[in-house]
Amino acid sequence: MRICDLLDPRAIQLNATASSKEQAINQLVDLISNTDCLSDPDRYRAAVFEREEKGSTGLGASVAIPHAKSAGVKKPGLAAMVVPQGVEFDSLDGQPAKLFFLIASPHQASDAHLDVLARLSTLLVSDEFRENLLNAKSVDEFLNLINQADSREIKKEKQQIKKEEDLAQESSKIDDTYDIVAVTACPAGLSHTYMAAEALENKAKELGIKIKVETDGAAGNRNRLLPEEIAKAKGVIVAADRIVEMDRFIGKKLIRVGVVDGIRKPQELIEKVLDPKCPVYQSGVVTSASSAFMRLYRHLMSGMTYLMPIAATAGILSALAKLDILQGTQVGFFLDRIGYSIGTLLFPILSAFIAFSIKGRTALVAGFTGGVMADLDGSGVIGATVNGFVGGAVALIITSFASKFLRGHDAIVALLLYPIVGALGTSLIALFFTNIPAQFLNEGIKSVVEEASPWLLLLIGGVLAGMMSADMGGPLNKTGYAIGVLFLADSLPEMGVGSKLMGAVMLGGMIPPLAAGLSAYLIPQVYSAKEKKHALAALGKGLAFITEGVIPFLDFSPVKMKIACILSSAVGGALSLYFGCSICAPHGGIFVIPLAENLPYYLLSLAIATLFGAFLFAYLRLNRKDLK
Repeated sequence: MRICDLLDPRAIQLNATASSKEQAINQLVDLISNTDCLSDPDRYRAAVFEREEKGSTGLGASVAIPHAKSAGVKKPGLAAMVVPQGVEFDSLDGQPAKLFFLIASPHQASDAHLDVLARLSTLLVSDEFRENLLNAKSVDEFLNLINQADSREIKKEKQQIKKEEDLAQESSKIDDTYDIVAVTACPAGLSHTYMAAEALENKAKELGIKIKVETDGAAGNRNRLLPEEIAKAKGVIVAADRIVEMDRFIGKKLIRVGVVDGIRKPQELIEKVLDPKCPVYQSGVVTSASSAFMRLYRHLMSGMTYLMPIAATAGILSALAKLDILQGTQVGFFLDRIGYSIGTLLFPILSAFIAFSIKGRTALVAGFTGGVMADLDGSGVIGATVNGFVGGAVALIITSFASKFLRGHDAIVALLLYPIVGALGTSLIALFFTNIPAQFLNEGIKSVVEEASPWLLLLIGGVLAGMMSADMGGPLNKTGYAIGVLFLADSLPEMGVGSKLMGAVMLGGMIPPLAAGLSAYLIPQVYSAKEKKHALAALGKGLAFITEGVIPFLDFSPVKMKIACILSSAVGGALSLYFGCSICAPHGGIFVIPLAENLPYYLLSLAIATLFGAFLFAYLRLNRKDLK
């Protein structure tokens, strides 16, 4: 199958115009609706937007490949669109997207069509190919360019297959040693997987390094690494956002990163893995302090992923029940009971999915038990977190024992041994070892905030909020947010210390984009035309608690602008905690702020910090020499 078998001329638009990401996606869905690929366009459209919420499909280099699998797709198809002026698409490189391919996949997708999509992703890595498509004068020319490149790629694939067959037949005579082997994988397995592979291969070729990349995509595991290839390689790169088979790399120098780093930093990854100081991978054994932290952090984030919607639901329902209009009514009583009941699941959910991240389903019961023990003994969110790791460790020990001594009894082991021994083991460790110090620490933190002097409250709120804008998705940002979410869960369904910390954290994330957007409107003379175009989007993202909305304003002077972000966030967080404001949900921004406690002071904190940030942004841009 060829790419143009999926790309109907009716689904191609050149010289299109779109003013926003949403408009571009809607136009693409309308284009593919002109064909007979969709059975339910609205259902597919919703699936595309849902996929986009999980992470932008703007791949950088002017390319975006929005996609989704949906029951609203009758058969696989593509749509293509060229927007010469570009559209802000939250791309990896921060630049506008101009060349769009929309992928429509049914739930039961054939390997043949997935091969085609993988080939398209590979072709789009070429600068020349992208430029030719952007400059195409007609739909026929656009299709011809794709056909010609597709033919070359198919020929290369056939040559590669033949080469691999020849190598397999003469493996004893040919040196099949690779300097580096790599695996790329993304959750969807459609675009990022293959683009990361192509980026690594191209950079290795440029550097004169021999590499083989296994692509673990939606079409299956392609170009699979052979044991002898792994054994002879000097190092391994795993650029993946999901679980891949890792035990085969035991004893090899290895670095593991997200798939986006494979696309953006191929040379850096290659140099790191060839560095003699690169750590050696050992299953279940951490090779360095940084990797230990990252493993613990990933397990904690797995628990938080499942915790957040539960916390938001419990907090919002309980806050609604306390509104004057509902208090004392049957509706208020109903909402309060539901919110309270959901809130009782917070610790077990957090603990269970931390354990699940460590050892899968075999650790779920142990993890749930750890959360229940934290609730029963009053060790709070710290106890639930620690017990989640304990549950995962207990499951690791049990599974190791079962694999050695109880082979052939899988049903009994799965139904009885794992849950019962896991629950008892976790309970005993929690009861005698972890719950008491966790309770002491948990209560100590609460007491510090509850009994803090005004100056200490200003300091705590300022530090937490400042962390939110210090590195935009980096370790400080994530640590600050984790503190807010975890202690919010400790407070719910009531508005306690944790909800006050979450209030400071939320303002810390909202204020930088709000300040930048407002500044561009109030003092436009110190902003470039490009920056002013981002003002409205920054305001919208700020209101929605999306800190990254400030990124387009950081290019002028990253250090100065980061300082402005941190200071303005710190002002908002400090005032919020000083006034004792509380928020009931871990996300939502303007949508949950009306439910905040001490709402007038929360809004005042937001307004003061935003205005302060707006004028600070403008002041730091005075006397700009790049404005003409």
